Amino acid sequence: MSSFGLILASHGEFAKAALESAEMIVGKQEKAIACTLDAEDQLDILVSKIECAYKVLKDKYDEVICICDIYGGSPFNAVLRLKMKNVNFKAYTGLSLPLVIDLLLADDLNLDEIDDRVSETHALALQEIIVEFDNNEDEIDL
Repeated sequence: MSSFGLILASHGEFAKAALESAEMIVGKQEKAIACTLDAEDQLDILVSKIECAYKVLKDKYDEVICICDIYGGSPFNAVLRLKMKNVNFKAYTGLSLPLVIDLLLADDLNLDEIDDRVSETHALALQEIIVEFDNNEDEIDL
């Protein structure tokens, strides 16, 4: 059994697409649930979706981690409402495919190690792509 379950929360289908993309790389995941805020949904709908996902994952895992897309957005506010109701899960903003993949592959981390991993993955995920050309060659040196 993995030590934590993972909730992904986003505007639109972003969380669902991130999970599906991650599963293309690491295989089907039972420890992750995507919760999406559709254009016609009220905030309470997303709060309910996340709370439902939390209950499912909390029954199976020691801890639950939630990652929402952006700080201050509606998914963030839904997570905040649940945390204010004393729903006990770790939450982050900055949902990204590298972070989802990394956490899906990290089965044995405690909460302090997860904090470190999230920070490291966020830092490594943003890299400038640099291409250098040799004026004497027609090929690109990578």
